[in-house]
Amino acid sequence: MDEIILVGNCLSEIKMIKEVLNCSFKIKDHGEVKYFLGLKVSRANKGIHLCQRKYTLDTLNEIGMLGSKPHITPLMTNNKIIFEDVEKLQNL
Repeated sequence: MDEIILVGNCLSEIKMIKEVLNCSFKIKDHGEVKYFLGLKVSRANKGIHLCQRKYTLDTLNEIGMLGSKPHITPLMTNNKIIFEDVEKLQNL
């Protein structure tokens, strides 16, 4: 891995982490992220939205399948929820 993105609400904590990491890694501040690893990053009041639309369209165009149409894929209807007993993470 040669890239890490730090995301958070507290700029002082991000600055502290960058100072700690700077001892071991070369760090560049690229400002606000717009694209990362094929993901478009958008900000909203409630958080961050990640979208792969551009990456998907570029991939389909590259392999000559941009004009393809969607196809229905049947799914099993009587699935038992695997994670029904797992405790949900708290939104802090």
